[in-house]
Amino acid sequence: MLLRRINDLLTLSEKQFRVMYSPFLDPSQQALVNRVSEFYGYVTMTGGYEDAERRMCRVSASEYCTDEEPPIVLFTAEISMKDAVISHRDVLGSLMGLGIKREMIGDILPNKNKPQFFCHSSIADHVEFNLKKIARYSTALSRTLSAEIPEQEYKTITVNVSSMRIDSICAEAFGMSRTKAAEAVRQGLVFINWLEAKNVSDEVKCGDKISLRGKGKIEVGDISGTSKKGRLFVEIKKKI
Repeated sequence: MLLRRINDLLTLSEKQFRVMYSPFLDPSQQALVNRVSEFYGYVTMTGGYEDAERRMCRVSASEYCTDEEPPIVLFTAEISMKDAVISHRDVLGSLMGLGIKREMIGDILPNKNKPQFFCHSSIADHVEFNLKKIARYSTALSRTLSAEIPEQEYKTITVNVSSMRIDSICAEAFGMSRTKAAEAVRQGLVFINWLEAKNVSDEVKCGDKISLRGKGKIEVGDISGTSKKGRLFVEIKKKI
């Protein structure tokens, strides 16, 4: 269904000779589109800032299509309670409470008591007029030109694995048995570079990003050495 929607955007771009944009896509959807982007003309992703996680797919049938600014609006919310700490879930829940589909909302930057979020320009007026509270706090919205990106802290650990198989890496990185890691793969809970891992024997490479639903995300670093028994020492970067 997603690829059909992208193909429809390409058809519109050919007919109207202008750039078209999809709603916001999550990383797994982006990865799927990127795998077949050679069939979809000129395809790029944009989310409002460089490291955005949720992005729109920018589709152009030709490099000469009329371009427009991405239909993205950034809002900053002023929370009435100055010492309030607003979470990602608080902001998303308040927006969804307005009847807004998730695909119309981009990244959410909690920023403690001054959250920011991106949304599709088609719903910007609706959000600005109706979003009066986030969580239980009164809120005043303003349209903003630049995002305040919170610094993300990481820690690096070294794990000792028998191989670079996905079940082996997950078991050591997420602190679980290899049997449970393999079962998580079979249940479709493990993703490599945002695409679902298909087999417990899938090989992981340095630089791959792995997520295990309910456990978090990691990035596979370098192989720093080998033990006398042939096991690998692999660096793993985890968010704190």
